[in-house]
Amino acid sequence: MKRHLLPLLFSLGLSTSLQAAPSAEAERALQNAMQIAEDNQQRLERMIEQEQQLDTQAMVQVMQQVTHNVELYERQLRQASDGGHGVASYLLANLEERRKTLASKDYSAQHAKACGLYQNAADQGLLAAAVLLLRDCDTAFQRFKFDDPELLRLRAQLLKTLEQPDPYGEHYPLPALNSFCFKPSKMPEIEPERPLATLQNLYTPVQLSLEQFRADGYYLLALKDDIEKPATRGYFQKVRALAPNCLDPISLGNMFEAMAKKAP
Repeated sequence: MKRHLLPLLFSLGLSTSLQAAPSAEAERALQNAMQIAEDNQQRLERMIEQEQQLDTQAMVQVMQQVTHNVELYERQLRQASDGGHGVASYLLANLEERRKTLASKDYSAQHAKACGLYQNAADQGLLAAAVLLLRDCDTAFQRFKFDDPELLRLRAQLLKTLEQPDPYGEHYPLPALNSFCFKPSKMPEIEPERPLATLQNLYTPVQLSLEQFRADGYYLLALKDDIEKPATRGYFQKVRALAPNCLDPISLGNMFEAMAKKAP
Protein backbone atom coordinates (compact mmCIF):
# COMPACT_ATOMS: atom_id res chain seq x y z
CA MET A 1 0.00 0.00 0.00
CA LYS A 2 1.53 3.31 -1.04
CA ARG A 3 1.79 5.92 1.69
CA HIS A 4 0.17 8.64 -0.41
CA LEU A 5 -3.11 6.67 -0.18
CA LEU A 6 -3.17 6.89 3.63
CA PRO A 7 -4.91 10.29 3.77
CA LEU A 8 -7.81 8.71 1.89
CA LEU A 9 -8.06 5.92 4.45
CA PHE A 10 -7.95 8.19 7.48
CA SER A 11 -10.69 10.43 6.08
CA LEU A 12 -13.42 7.79 5.70
CA GLY A 13 -15.23 9.02 8.78
CA LEU A 14 -18.10 7.38 10.64
CA SER A 15 -21.68 8.50 11.14
CA THR A 16 -22.90 7.19 14.48
CA SER A 17 -26.65 7.23 13.91
CA LEU A 18 -28.15 5.86 10.72
CA GLN A 19 -31.90 5.48 10.79
CA ALA A 20 -34.55 6.32 8.21
CA ALA A 21 -33.38 6.49 4.59
CA PRO A 22 -35.02 7.30 1.24
CA SER A 23 -35.36 3.58 0.50
CA ALA A 24 -34.71 0.31 2.30
CA GLU A 25 -32.13 -0.68 -0.29
CA ALA A 26 -30.25 2.61 0.07
CA GLU A 27 -30.35 2.27 3.87
CA ARG A 28 -28.94 -1.26 3.73
CA ALA A 29 -26.12 -0.11 1.47
CA LEU A 30 -25.31 2.76 3.81
CA GLN A 31 -25.36 0.48 6.85
CA ASN A 32 -23.00 -1.89 5.03
CA ALA A 33 -20.67 1.02 4.24
CA MET A 34 -20.62 2.06 7.91
CA GLN A 35 -19.76 -1.46 9.02
CA ILE A 36 -16.91 -1.56 6.53
CA ALA A 37 -15.67 1.86 7.68
CA GLU A 38 -15.77 0.76 11.31
CA ASP A 39 -13.78 -2.38 10.52
CA ASN A 40 -11.21 -0.30 8.66
CA GLN A 41 -11.00 2.17 11.51
CA GLN A 42 -10.23 -0.61 13.96
CA ARG A 43 -7.61 -2.14 11.68
CA LEU A 44 -5.89 1.21 11.18
CA GLU A 45 -5.91 2.02 14.89
CA ARG A 46 -4.37 -1.35 15.74
CA MET A 47 -1.74 -0.91 13.06
CA ILE A 48 -0.88 2.61 14.26
CA GLU A 49 -0.60 1.40 17.86
CA GLN A 50 1.80 -1.33 16.73
CA GLU A 51 3.58 0.44 13.88
CA GLN A 52 6.95 0.32 15.64
CA GLN A 53 6.62 -3.43 16.23
CA LEU A 54 5.09 -4.60 12.95
CA ASP A 55 7.45 -5.88 10.29
CA THR A 56 7.07 -4.75 6.69
CA GLN A 57 5.24 -7.87 5.54
CA ALA A 58 2.69 -7.68 8.33
CA MET A 59 2.01 -4.00 7.58
CA VAL A 60 1.61 -4.74 3.88
CA GLN A 61 -0.97 -7.42 4.64
CA VAL A 62 -2.97 -5.06 6.85
CA MET A 63 -2.89 -2.30 4.24
CA GLN A 64 -3.97 -4.67 1.49
CA GLN A 65 -7.07 -5.58 3.49
CA VAL A 66 -7.74 -1.93 4.33
CA THR A 67 -7.42 -0.95 0.67
CA HIS A 68 -9.83 -3.71 -0.32
CA ASN A 69 -12.27 -2.43 2.31
CA VAL A 70 -12.05 1.10 0.92
CA GLU A 71 -13.17 -0.22 -2.46
CA LEU A 72 -16.11 -2.03 -0.84
CA TYR A 73 -16.96 1.06 1.22
CA GLU A 74 -17.05 3.26 -1.87
CA ARG A 75 -19.17 0.72 -3.78
CA GLN A 76 -21.77 0.63 -1.00
CA LEU A 77 -21.80 4.41 -0.69
CA ARG A 78 -22.39 4.80 -4.42
CA GLN A 79 -25.27 2.37 -4.27
CA ALA A 80 -26.85 4.29 -1.39
CA SER A 81 -26.19 7.63 -3.07
CA ASP A 82 -27.73 6.43 -6.32
CA GLY A 83 -30.73 5.39 -4.22
CA GLY A 84 -31.20 8.97 -3.06
CA HIS A 85 -29.54 8.89 0.36
CA GLY A 86 -28.19 12.35 1.15
CA VAL A 87 -25.83 11.15 3.87
CA ALA A 88 -24.26 8.65 1.46
CA SER A 89 -23.75 11.39 -1.13
CA TYR A 90 -22.12 13.55 1.53
CA LEU A 91 -19.74 10.81 2.69
CA LEU A 92 -18.90 9.95 -0.89
CA ALA A 93 -18.12 13.63 -1.53
CA ASN A 94 -15.72 13.58 1.42
CA LEU A 95 -14.01 10.59 -0.13
CA GLU A 96 -13.72 12.28 -3.52
CA GLU A 97 -12.45 15.49 -1.93
CA ARG A 98 -9.61 13.65 -0.22
CA ARG A 99 -8.85 11.69 -3.37
CA LYS A 100 -8.05 14.88 -5.31
CA THR A 101 -4.73 15.13 -3.43
CA LEU A 102 -3.47 11.83 -4.84
CA ALA A 103 -0.76 12.21 -7.46
CA SER A 104 -2.58 10.00 -9.97
CA LYS A 105 -5.78 12.08 -9.92
CA ASP A 106 -6.87 15.22 -11.75
CA TYR A 107 -7.28 17.73 -8.91
CA SER A 108 -9.93 19.88 -10.61
CA ALA A 109 -11.96 16.92 -11.85
CA GLN A 110 -12.01 15.26 -8.43
CA HIS A 111 -12.99 18.52 -6.75
CA ALA A 112 -15.83 18.97 -9.25
CA LYS A 113 -17.07 15.45 -8.47
CA ALA A 114 -17.05 16.21 -4.75
CA CYS A 115 -18.92 19.48 -5.23
CA GLY A 116 -21.53 17.75 -7.38
CA LEU A 117 -22.14 15.19 -4.65
CA TYR A 118 -22.32 17.88 -1.96
CA GLN A 119 -24.89 19.65 -4.14
CA ASN A 120 -26.96 16.47 -4.44
CA ALA A 121 -26.97 16.08 -0.66
CA ALA A 122 -27.73 19.76 -0.07
CA ASP A 123 -30.67 19.57 -2.48
CA GLN A 124 -32.08 16.90 -0.16
CA GLY A 125 -31.81 19.24 2.82
CA LEU A 126 -28.60 17.98 4.43
CA LEU A 127 -27.16 20.97 6.27
CA ALA A 128 -23.64 19.55 6.42
CA ALA A 129 -23.54 19.46 2.62
CA ALA A 130 -24.80 23.05 2.26
CA VAL A 131 -22.06 24.19 4.65
CA LEU A 132 -19.33 22.37 2.75
CA LEU A 133 -20.62 23.68 -0.57
CA LEU A 134 -20.22 27.31 0.49
CA ARG A 135 -16.95 26.67 2.26
CA ASP A 136 -15.11 24.54 -0.29
CA CYS A 137 -16.90 24.85 -3.63
CA ASP A 138 -17.33 28.62 -3.91
CA THR A 139 -14.53 30.36 -5.80
CA ALA A 140 -16.05 33.82 -6.29
CA PHE A 141 -15.30 34.94 -2.74
CA GLN A 142 -11.60 34.21 -3.23
CA ARG A 143 -11.71 36.43 -6.32
CA PHE A 144 -13.56 39.20 -4.41
CA LYS A 145 -16.60 38.74 -6.67
CA PHE A 146 -19.13 39.29 -3.90
CA ASP A 147 -22.07 39.72 -6.28
CA ASP A 148 -21.30 36.57 -8.26
CA PRO A 149 -24.56 34.67 -9.00
CA GLU A 150 -23.10 31.35 -7.87
CA LEU A 151 -21.90 32.79 -4.57
CA LEU A 152 -25.30 34.38 -4.00
CA ARG A 153 -27.00 31.07 -4.83
CA LEU A 154 -24.86 29.09 -2.40
CA ARG A 155 -25.38 31.64 0.34
CA ALA A 156 -29.15 31.62 -0.20
CA GLN A 157 -29.22 27.83 -0.20
CA LEU A 158 -27.29 27.64 3.07
CA LEU A 159 -29.48 30.25 4.74
CA LYS A 160 -32.64 28.42 3.65
CA THR A 161 -31.25 25.11 4.91
CA LEU A 162 -30.34 26.67 8.26
CA GLU A 163 -33.88 27.97 8.68
CA GLN A 164 -35.60 24.62 8.20
CA PRO A 165 -35.35 21.23 9.95
CA ASP A 166 -32.69 18.88 8.63
CA PRO A 167 -34.42 15.70 7.41
CA TYR A 168 -31.25 13.81 8.28
CA GLY A 169 -30.99 15.26 11.79
CA GLU A 170 -30.73 11.84 13.43
CA HIS A 171 -27.72 10.97 11.29
CA TYR A 172 -25.39 13.42 12.99
CA PRO A 173 -22.60 13.68 14.00
CA LEU A 174 -21.04 13.64 10.55
CA PRO A 175 -17.38 14.03 9.57
CA ALA A 176 -16.06 17.34 8.28
CA LEU A 177 -12.66 17.61 6.64
CA ASN A 178 -12.37 21.20 7.87
CA SER A 179 -14.20 23.55 10.22
CA PHE A 180 -13.83 27.23 11.01
CA CYS A 181 -15.15 26.86 14.54
CA PHE A 182 -14.05 23.41 15.62
CA LYS A 183 -10.86 22.30 13.87
CA PRO A 184 -7.64 24.28 14.29
CA SER A 185 -5.77 24.93 11.07
CA LYS A 186 -2.33 23.81 12.11
CA MET A 187 0.22 21.14 11.39
CA PRO A 188 0.20 18.24 13.85
CA GLU A 189 3.15 17.40 16.01
CA ILE A 190 5.60 15.36 13.94
CA GLU A 191 6.50 11.97 15.38
CA PRO A 192 9.52 10.76 13.36
CA GLU A 193 9.28 7.27 14.82
CA ARG A 194 5.52 7.07 14.20
CA PRO A 195 4.77 8.48 10.73
CA LEU A 196 1.36 6.79 10.53
CA ALA A 197 0.26 8.45 13.76
CA THR A 198 1.33 11.81 12.35
CA LEU A 199 -0.69 11.25 9.19
CA GLN A 200 -3.69 10.18 11.22
CA ASN A 201 -3.58 13.40 13.25
CA LEU A 202 -3.37 15.44 10.05
CA TYR A 203 -6.07 13.77 7.95
CA THR A 204 -8.67 12.46 10.39
CA PRO A 205 -11.85 14.55 10.02
CA VAL A 206 -13.59 16.21 12.93
CA GLN A 207 -17.00 14.82 13.89
CA LEU A 208 -19.59 17.60 14.12
CA SER A 209 -23.09 17.58 15.58
CA LEU A 210 -25.99 19.26 13.82
CA GLU A 211 -25.65 22.30 16.10
CA GLN A 212 -21.93 22.54 15.33
CA PHE A 213 -22.63 22.48 11.60
CA ARG A 214 -25.19 25.22 12.22
CA ALA A 215 -22.52 27.31 13.93
CA ASP A 216 -20.10 26.76 11.04
CA GLY A 217 -22.88 27.64 8.61
CA TYR A 218 -23.64 30.98 10.24
CA TYR A 219 -19.91 31.69 10.47
CA LEU A 220 -19.63 31.21 6.71
CA LEU A 221 -22.60 33.51 6.09
CA ALA A 222 -20.97 36.19 8.22
CA LEU A 223 -17.62 35.69 6.52
CA LYS A 224 -18.90 35.71 2.95
CA ASP A 225 -21.11 38.77 3.15
CA ASP A 226 -20.69 42.52 3.55
CA ILE A 227 -19.51 43.04 7.12
CA GLU A 228 -21.32 46.39 7.22
CA LYS A 229 -24.73 44.75 6.85
CA PRO A 230 -26.81 44.34 10.04
CA ALA A 231 -27.68 40.80 8.93
CA THR A 232 -24.00 39.87 8.90
CA ARG A 233 -23.61 40.88 12.54
CA GLY A 234 -26.74 38.85 13.25
CA TYR A 235 -25.18 35.76 11.70
CA PHE A 236 -22.13 36.12 13.91
CA GLN A 237 -24.30 36.57 16.99
CA LYS A 238 -25.93 33.24 16.15
CA VAL A 239 -22.46 31.69 15.97
CA ARG A 240 -21.68 32.98 19.46
CA ALA A 241 -24.99 31.62 20.77
CA LEU A 242 -24.46 28.18 19.23
CA ALA A 243 -20.71 27.92 19.84
CA PRO A 244 -19.34 30.37 22.44
CA ASN A 245 -15.90 28.79 22.04
CA CYS A 246 -15.82 29.01 18.23
CA LEU A 247 -12.19 29.30 17.17
CA ASP A 248 -12.99 32.31 14.93
CA PRO A 249 -9.76 32.02 12.88
CA ILE A 250 -10.64 35.08 10.77
CA SER A 251 -11.17 37.21 13.93
CA LEU A 252 -14.66 38.29 12.92
CA GLY A 253 -15.42 38.98 16.55
CA ASN A 254 -12.62 41.53 16.76
CA MET A 255 -13.85 43.20 13.57
CA PHE A 256 -17.38 43.60 14.90
CA GLU A 257 -16.07 44.93 18.23
CA ALA A 258 -13.93 47.49 16.42
CA MET A 259 -16.90 48.56 14.33
CA ALA A 260 -19.06 48.92 17.43
CA LYS A 261 -16.47 51.19 19.07
CA LYS A 262 -16.36 53.45 16.02
CA ALA A 263 -20.12 53.68 15.75
CA PRO A 264 -21.59 57.08 16.81
